Amino acid sequence: MKAFSLSLLLSVLVVAAAQAQTPAPAKTRANYTLQQQFSNLKYRSSTQIQYNQPYKVVKQANLDAFFQNVQDTLRARQQSIRNAAKETAAKLAATQQELEKQKAQVQALQEVNAQKDRQIQQGAHDVASLSVLGLDMNKQVYVIISLLAIVALGIVTAVFAYLYKNSNNVTQEKIRAYDELTEEFKNHKQLAREKEVKLKRDHQSEANKVEELKQELAELRKRVAM
Repeated sequence: MKAFSLSLLLSVLVVAAAQAQTPAPAKTRANYTLQQQFSNLKYRSSTQIQYNQPYKVVKQANLDAFFQNVQDTLRARQQSIRNAAKETAAKLAATQQELEKQKAQVQALQEVNAQKDRQIQQGAHDVASLSVLGLDMNKQVYVIISLLAIVALGIVTAVFAYLYKNSNNVTQEKIRAYDELTEEFKNHKQLAREKEVKLKRDHQSEANKVEELKQELAELRKRVAM
């Protein structure tokens, strides 16, 4: 903008001496736009022809006033730009603060959702699992293991029942055999006693007969001796 204003001033500035100009209007020129002021400056300037080229002779006071208005306009625009920049920066800062606030809210919501997810997962885990001897175990696995243990216990019980039945049968057979053997032994013992008694009786009878024969022999010897 400064380069434009300098080129504008150089285009209207002439080295020739200033001529008398029409008095400036009563209205403040700052109220006009730069284009209007520039047009008014050209309109109220005298024209000279040199070397077949038209030149404008501008009153120095009007040129200074126009230049001041250009500077004021530039300063006003720069101030407006600075104000707009400050306002934009303030809005940007406010927006960033709002974004940070929303980001914090989003993070808080994400943390709440994550906590709820953990609670849901923990609830699902508690529903699907149970603690056995301090160990975490899935209920389905626990049911399967329990069924397998029950089946195994049933098989072991059946095996023991079978073995007990066989053992009981063997025991009963041995008891019966023992009873039969005992009975046979008693019968044999009874028969042996009876035989012993009979033999003792027979022996006694024979002994008595021998004694009688001895007595008879003794009597016979006495008779022979007489």
